[in-house]
Amino acid sequence: MMNRLQNPLLLILATVIMIGSCGCISPEMPLSPEEQAQVIAFANPITDNLLDGFNQNNYTQYSRDFSSEMKQGLDEKVFEQNRALVVSKVGSSVSRGDPVVTGSGEFLVVNYKADFEQEQGVDVRVVFRKGDDTHQVYGLWFNSPKLRS
Repeated sequence: MMNRLQNPLLLILATVIMIGSCGCISPEMPLSPEEQAQVIAFANPITDNLLDGFNQNNYTQYSRDFSSEMKQGLDEKVFEQNRALVVSKVGSSVSRGDPVVTGSGEFLVVNYKADFEQEQGVDVRVVFRKGDDTHQVYGLWFNSPKLRS
């Protein structure tokens, strides 16, 4: 029988598969330096707030910039389960590096390497929708060798 903490990860995986199967995910393409700077200007504070809310176990802060789809798929109960899993394996977030920004179809993908208390170089991937002036988060992933084990 599957561990209860793995269910939220399966939900996130199912969401990724669903988005991929509808053709919404395309190969990631580099953006111009000007486009990257525009994305970084809003992505960094949103990501910092998200990671701070994660560290403080504050779902309201963590999900402040989530799209309605993200809030539905990653509600407070799922957040608590995911957070418990991440904290048990890598600890809390300590810092994040500079982002790498790409475009993928109708989405903007911002990838960070973040240091956590028990592992450095954790991939943090935050996805925004192109043309969304509210800069809502449409996707979020934490990935590392310890998190996959």
